[in-house]
Amino acid sequence: MDIYINNSKYRASDDETIIQVADRYDIHIPRFCYHKRLSIVASCRMCLVEVEGAKYPQPACSTIVRDGMKVNTVGSVTEDAQKSTMEFLLINHPLDCPVCDQAGECELQDISLDHGDYKSNYKEIKRTVIDKDIGNLVTTEMTRCIHCSRCVRFGEEVAGIKELGMTGRGEETKIETFVNQSLNSELSGNVIDLCPVGALNNNLYKYSARTWDLKQISSISSNDCLGSNIYYHTYKNEIKRTVPKENEQINLSWLADSDRFGHEGIESEERILSPFVRSENKLIQSDLETLNQAVSQKMQEYTSSTTAVMSAQSSCEEMYLFQKILRESGIPNIDHRSKECDFGYQDYYPIIPSFDIKLSEIEFMENIILVNVNISKEFPILSVYLRHAVKQNSTNIISLSAYEYLENFDISHSETLSPKELEKYFTTTSNNFLSNINKDKKNLIIMGPSTTYLKNYTNITNNISRYAKSINSKLSLLGDQCNTSGAWAMGVVPHRLPGGIEIEEFKNTAYLSSYPKNDLLIIYNLEPEYDFSNDTEIIDRLKNSKFNVFFSSYMTDSINKYADVVYPLAVQQESHGSYLNTNKQLQVFNQVISPRGQSKNGLEILLGLSKRLGINIDDEQISKDINEILSKMNIKSNYILIDTIEMTNEKNTLEKIIIRSSNSNNPTLRRCKSLLTTHDNDDFMSIPNSMKINSESKITINESEKSFKIKANIKVHDKPDNTILVKMNGRYAQKIGSYNTSVDLS
Repeated sequence: MDIYINNSKYRASDDETIIQVADRYDIHIPRFCYHKRLSIVASCRMCLVEVEGAKYPQPACSTIVRDGMKVNTVGSVTEDAQKSTMEFLLINHPLDCPVCDQAGECELQDISLDHGDYKSNYKEIKRTVIDKDIGNLVTTEMTRCIHCSRCVRFGEEVAGIKELGMTGRGEETKIETFVNQSLNSELSGNVIDLCPVGALNNNLYKYSARTWDLKQISSISSNDCLGSNIYYHTYKNEIKRTVPKENEQINLSWLADSDRFGHEGIESEERILSPFVRSENKLIQSDLETLNQAVSQKMQEYTSSTTAVMSAQSSCEEMYLFQKILRESGIPNIDHRSKECDFGYQDYYPIIPSFDIKLSEIEFMENIILVNVNISKEFPILSVYLRHAVKQNSTNIISLSAYEYLENFDISHSETLSPKELEKYFTTTSNNFLSNINKDKKNLIIMGPSTTYLKNYTNITNNISRYAKSINSKLSLLGDQCNTSGAWAMGVVPHRLPGGIEIEEFKNTAYLSSYPKNDLLIIYNLEPEYDFSNDTEIIDRLKNSKFNVFFSSYMTDSINKYADVVYPLAVQQESHGSYLNTNKQLQVFNQVISPRGQSKNGLEILLGLSKRLGINIDDEQISKDINEILSKMNIKSNYILIDTIEMTNEKNTLEKIIIRSSNSNNPTLRRCKSLLTTHDNDDFMSIPNSMKINSESKITINESEKSFKIKANIKVHDKPDNTILVKMNGRYAQKIGSYNTSVDLS
C-alpha cells in the first residue's frame, strides 16, 4: 500500500505503524516510550502526529497505516501537540543537565531542544524520588524518570525476569524493584541503554568522563562463542564503558552484562606488566630477548618431552602461529581442551564445531532440546532468541542437565540427570519424554560446553548424535570459550593440522593425560587454578617439569611458584586479531587501548619467538594463510558418530559438576569485582547417594596421595537418582581437582 507523509508518497506493509514507516525512510518523529524491539504502549504521547480525517493528533507508534493515509509530521497541529507533551514531561524533571551522565546523548535533552517550548506554565515545587539500591552494576537517579516504561517492558519481554515495575499512581508513580531486590538478570545492563533520560546509569562509568570526550572503537566480545558486536568508549587510554553495536545476525540491540562490565578486570592489581625469568627461586624482571633465547634453547633441548596447552580465548592469528612454531620445532603435543578429560570422540569431531543454524532461524524451530546448559546464565544473548521462539512460535523446549537450572523462558519439560543417566537417556527414548518428538517437525538439539567436562562425554555425544540423526534434528555445539571454533580450525589439537587435516600417527592422543613426562611445559593464557579439569594434576606436572613457560596477563599463585619464564600478554582490548564464532563467522577486532606496562599483543610476542627459532613469517602472511585455510575447509555436519563404543561403567566415584558461568569464563572476567559480587558462580560435586551421605556428613577428598578437607553445603536431590549435589563455599578459594576420586566419610 501507499501512504503520504508530508505530501510525499511511500510504500508501506500491512500491520505497520506510522513510526515504523517513517523510520524506514529516515523521517524523524520524536519518541520516548517506543522502541523497535519492545511492545507498544503509546504512553509518552511524544510521537503525536497529524493524520488527515482524525479529530485529534494520533500516536505514530500505535497507529496502523492504511492505504492512502495522509500524515503530517511537521505541521502546526503536530508541533503544538509535541510542545504540550514536552511541557508535561518536564514538569517534575530536575534541571541537573550539567551533572547528569546522560548529558550530550540525552533523548529528552535533544527532543526538548527541537520540539519543546522555552517556557512552562508549571510554577510549583518539583517532586523528588528516593533512589533505590538495585545492585552493583546499575545506579539510579529516579527523580529524572519520565515513566516511559522501557526498562519495565525489557525485563518482562526480553530478559524474561520482571525485576523492575511501576508502583503508585499519578505523581506518586515510581519505577523500582520488588522489596528492594537487586537486578540479577545477565542482561540487566541493557536498561541503561534503553533509559532515554539518565535515570538508570552505568555504575562503572558514572562521573568518570563526558560523552563528548569519549572515543568510540568497534570490537568483538571475547566472553562467549557468539561473538557479540560491541563499541568500547575510551578516554585517556582507559575504557570507560561498553555499549552494544547493533547486529541483526547476532546480538541484535542487546549486550550481556559480562560484555558490558567485563573491562573492569583490565586494571586489576594482578596484571603482569613486564617479562619475568626465574633466578635463585624468584621471578625477576627481564626482557623479551632474554626470554626468547631461554625458551628457544629449552624447546630444542626437550623437543620430545614438551607439552603446550593454549587457551581458546586466543585469536586465530595467535593460534595459527603458536601451533606452527611448535610443529616446525618438532613438538606435536599441543591442545586447547584444558577442561576436558575424555578424548575418545576427537577423531569423529567436526572440523569446526558450530551452532549449525543461524540464530535468526531459532524462532522457527518446533522442538529444542537443551543438553547440560543454562542458556540464561551462560549465553544470555542466545536466551533472547529462545524466549522469542517460545513467545512467537510456541516452541517446545526440553532441558536435560546435571543440575536444575532456572531459565528466563518457559520450559515444556525438564529432567535432572546424572552423567550416566544422561548417557542412557538418548538410547532408551521409548521410555522417556523424547518419544514425543516427531521427526517431521523442525527440531534442534543444543549441547552446552559443560557436557565436554564430563568423563563420559564421548558416549554422551555419540548417543545424542545418533538420536539427532533419527529425528532429522540439527545439532548445535556451543563452544566453551570465545574462539573454540577457531582453535579446532587452526589445528590447536594434537591430531589435526590447520583446516582439519588429520595426522594419523596422533590418533587417539589427548594432551596431558597421554604424555607421561613433561620436561618443558608451555601454558598460554591459562591459569592452573581455574582453567584445568584437574588442577592438582597440572600443579604436580608443573612441580616435576624441568622448565615451565607461561604466557599470561595476570599473576596467580601457581605462576608465581612454578613459572621459569613469564611472557606479559596484553588482554584482548589491548590487542587486535580475529575470532571464529559459533556461526563460523570470522570477526575482526581492533585494539582499543594501549597495552599496560611492557605487556604486548600475543601475536607480536610469538612473532619474536618464531624469528628466534628461524621461522620466517609476518602477520600479513598469517592473515593470508588463515583466510586460505577457511576458504578450503570441507565443513560437514556436527554429528559425532562413533562405530564402536563401550558403555560407561558405574562406579562409586566423585564426579565434579561444573556450574558454568559467563562471569568466570576468562581471566579478565574473574577479576571484575562488580560482576562477581552480583551473580552467583559456584562449583558442585555429584556424589552417588549409595554412599549414604546426609547433610551432616563431612567430606574428605583423597587426591594424588594427598588429603584435604572441604567445607561444603550438601543438598540432597530427588533427581538425579542416587546423587547428591555438593555446593562449594566460595568462588575460587576451594577447588576440587579430580573427576575420578574416592570419597571417604567421617
